[in-house]
Amino acid sequence: MKLILFTTPTCQYCGPAKELLADFDNIEILNALENLDLAEMYGIRSVPSLVLEKCSGPQVLVGLDQISKFVDESSEHSGSCGCNCGH
Repeated sequence: MKLILFTTPTCQYCGPAKELLADFDNIEILNALENLDLAEMYGIRSVPSLVLEKCSGPQVLVGLDQISKFVDESSEHSGSCGCNCGH
């Protein structure tokens, strides 16, 4: 599963979101203002937003609370993308 974190320089919650995700190897951190095409493609309207590129399609988590919950759940299910593909 590939992760994409959309942030902006003025976002007060983006720094903490980056810290939560620091231990993930498969993450790309993008400035939403500099990547408008990708942000639009994923429907990003608020930051921080974390895109989970799963085999079943992308899932978008919006806000520090949802990202924190994902990190907590990921530590319990390490290596799982949430489908039957084995990733």
